[in-house]
Amino acid sequence: MKKYSKNLMCRIKEYKPFVHKIFKEIEKYDRIAIFAHRTPDFDAFGSEFGLSSYLKDNYPNKEIITLGENHYLYSGDLYPLTDDTPDTWFSKPFLAIIVDTGNLARVSDSRYQKAETIIKIDHHPNVEPFGNICFVDTKAVAVSEILTVMLLAHGKYLSVESASYLFSGIVGDSGRFKYASTTATTFAATEELINHGIDINAIYNKLYAQEVEDLKAVGYILSNFTITKNGFAYFIFDDATQKALNIPAERPKENVNVFSGVRGVKAWAAITEYKDKGEWRVSLRSASKPINDIAAKWRGGGHVQASGATLLSKEEITSFINELDAYLVD
Repeated sequence: MKKYSKNLMCRIKEYKPFVHKIFKEIEKYDRIAIFAHRTPDFDAFGSEFGLSSYLKDNYPNKEIITLGENHYLYSGDLYPLTDDTPDTWFSKPFLAIIVDTGNLARVSDSRYQKAETIIKIDHHPNVEPFGNICFVDTKAVAVSEILTVMLLAHGKYLSVESASYLFSGIVGDSGRFKYASTTATTFAATEELINHGIDINAIYNKLYAQEVEDLKAVGYILSNFTITKNGFAYFIFDDATQKALNIPAERPKENVNVFSGVRGVKAWAAITEYKDKGEWRVSLRSASKPINDIAAKWRGGGHVQASGATLLSKEEITSFINELDAYLVD
């Protein structure tokens, strides 16, 4: 095996037993479906397409599909479109690999239930272990980091394409390497991806390309945010505002970190209405205090300092805000 940094070698050694089990299942099946979570982010896409690209390169005779929601901006540009697969495909035996998804309710396509075997690969707190093989590393900043280490341990061909997808997932979930969960392993894994010849500039240009809608969204946020007495900053982006500004629901929440680093702000959130679903989705962040347990209480979950939740009414929004404010009392 190629020599890597001491830190990365330790992680590869730690992963080896799981890599062996996972690829034993992969080699057993001719048909593999890869799933990620609803409302996918960079790590969901990066891990899903990074893995599928690797498997297609090294197992060309297998039928490998990627499933789930597309993104109105990144799909078809930074990432391929997911596969539009008919129900008949799932009538024959297949392996389901579910990435970056802590609980089954968040899987973007329910047809994973038809799989003979399910593999979970994740980095969120393992509050809902599932699958025939459940591999969770909460020390990793992203599932794309986990997969990078796994694929290096597996030792087969890692293409520029696959490495580029994995790099995008690591960058996205680490907040450009700013979040506290970024570790020496993160940098070591990223170094190996760079060594595979990826074009960092091209990836960054696609990851963080902005539209006029972004300026409108930031303008709205800066004019309509609230900070509670105990340091909870938030904005509410309801359906009427979406229509008035002609900004899709997905866009403003991507600017939630406008509150990051502001003195006195201990936690912050984007609260966005999805009228067609009858719900409000919350993107929740924290400077230091754990917020994943509160998110779990409100039909969500995630990382200690970065989570999501779902609210079902305006009354719940008020209760949620009050709970966060009370929680942040020093």
